Amino acid sequence: MTRPHALTFTACLLVCSGLAQTTRPPTTQQAAQNAARVAVARETAQVRSLQRSGGLKAVKVTGSCAGRDNIPLLKVWADAKGTPRLVQYQRLFPDNARSFTGYYDAAGRLRYAKASASGFIGLLYNVTTEYDAAGRQVAESGTRRPGWGQDVRRMPGLNPDLLKRGICTR
Repeated sequence: MTRPHALTFTACLLVCSGLAQTTRPPTTQQAAQNAARVAVARETAQVRSLQRSGGLKAVKVTGSCAGRDNIPLLKVWADAKGTPRLVQYQRLFPDNARSFTGYYDAAGRLRYAKASASGFIGLLYNVTTEYDAAGRQVAESGTRRPGWGQDVRRMPGLNPDLLKRGICTR
């Protein structure tokens, strides 16, 4: 036999505890971070839209950016003003792989980056990083091996500023 008063009391506790919990408004810092992430999402969406619509043109890269089979390791796309907006770099060798995809705003600042690398010891890092217009990191997700805690822009063998200009680093 079920005790109706016990169920009513339990239901009341659940409802009342839900009402007692109030959501706190975001702090100023959280609000600024959220606004920066929204701006990054807009910039990234704009670059993807430009690429789909043919608004980005391929940029010539240096000869050092070709792999063993003369397949380009680096691809750079620029907008109508010549500003690089999308950079894709991928070097795949056994026990030594590195990839980078960067989305840049109209001023040429890195706003969104996906980077990964592995070596003979396995995965070194696989991260996605977002930057605000001032170049500050606002979010990062992914995994890193201990000792690989640098900012994506300063990872060994990876220089997004040079890649953006069509120059590969080894």
